[in-house]
Amino acid sequence: MIDEYDKNYFLLSCDVCGVTEAGPFETFDEAVQHKRDFPDEWKSLRLKNGATGKTEWQDVCAGCFPKTEVGKWKAFPISKRKSKTGQKADENITKMANSIAKTINKRKRELNE
Repeated sequence: MIDEYDKNYFLLSCDVCGVTEAGPFETFDEAVQHKRDFPDEWKSLRLKNGATGKTEWQDVCAGCFPKTEVGKWKAFPISKRKSKTGQKADENITKMANSIAKTINKRKRELNE
């Protein structure tokens, strides 16, 4: 969260662990820009508040991100993904690569003749 202190400065702190790693900032917008400039260190996530049950924006540090629900998501490996035609993505890539190789070899032969 970005908290204002004494109407003089703002601090950026993690909503999960409470650690304040960045700041102070002169304006709220500077704190937001800092999060944008360092996406590996800070994430803004829409998470469910355990106390209220409502979803709200939370600022999460890099150390706490893997502990969140979003951080636990796993991507499907490319080999398991399917294309629009129902074929596996890697099969389509292999077909394209073979087609390109065939064209290159054909052109090489033509140049050597």
